[in-house]
Amino acid sequence: MKNNSQSSILERNVVKNVFFAKLAISFYAIILLFVLGEIILPGFISFSHVMSVLRLSVFLGIVALGQTLVVISGNEGVDLSVGSVLSIGVVLSAYFLNGQNINIPKALLLTPAVGLGFGLVSGLAISYIEIPPIIMTLAMASVVEGTSLIITKGFPTGNAPPFLEVIGNGKIFDIPYLILVWIVLIILSSLVLKKTKWGNILYGVGSNSLTAELSGVMVKRFRVFVYGICGAIAAFAGLFLLSYTGTPYLNLGANYTMPSIASLAIGGISLAGGNGNYIGAVTGCIILTTLNSILVALRTTEAVRQITFGLLLLILIIAYTGRRKK
Repeated sequence: MKNNSQSSILERNVVKNVFFAKLAISFYAIILLFVLGEIILPGFISFSHVMSVLRLSVFLGIVALGQTLVVISGNEGVDLSVGSVLSIGVVLSAYFLNGQNINIPKALLLTPAVGLGFGLVSGLAISYIEIPPIIMTLAMASVVEGTSLIITKGFPTGNAPPFLEVIGNGKIFDIPYLILVWIVLIILSSLVLKKTKWGNILYGVGSNSLTAELSGVMVKRFRVFVYGICGAIAAFAGLFLLSYTGTPYLNLGANYTMPSIASLAIGGISLAGGNGNYIGAVTGCIILTTLNSILVALRTTEAVRQITFGLLLLILIIAYTGRRKK
């Protein structure tokens, strides 16, 4: 028993050391990208531009939080519907808000609730009908996009109220409010994942679902709610994106799905589940947003940017698959 306990502790320490090593590499990559950006475009590392890059990272960062929970929960879990749910979150929050500050509580309640509903449906199908997560969430993405078109008839209505626009575009001491909101979210999420019973269950389910089941955890039900939470977070990200754009547009979340997965891989979160931390996803989001900013500075086309991110994701998947075989 003692040897098993020591072996378990050793394994946890190895995992922790590997994670922090990857996290350090991610921070170095961020610094390297900013230096590269400064070489290409002088002024890239000015305080105002760094804040601009970080503000643009916020929306991907919020989406990546939900994706982090799904991936950590294991079962080869991944949610390909987050971009579509973010898009409908933008549309619905604009409709609920209708430019009035008094409607903010309603939007804060109803918009995530809709995302929660879509996520729960995906979770139920994945857990109880055993549809593979990739297939189910990809199908759900189409359902959400179709629902968005039915609701808007192709022409979204409403807009962000003044208070929300201040949150989306305002600053304090030249630091955007959105970044401060994200910092609070990062702290809260890290505490929940590492310091609460729910977080321990999440890692336990992702590491070994059978052991978790034998310990009394209703694994299938738990994963259903994880997908539900992911949907709610994606819709919530849509509300914050509206605070930045001010006006709703269709398919604003189209470019967030794949990067939300890539950011996890870059940040050292195993796609097999059971380990990793949201801080890793945060660094991945900043890396991808900085890279996109550099590509924009180089005046590359959208096609080139899409190819670049696609190749990056492919490389990450190949590297991940190679590690699993070893």
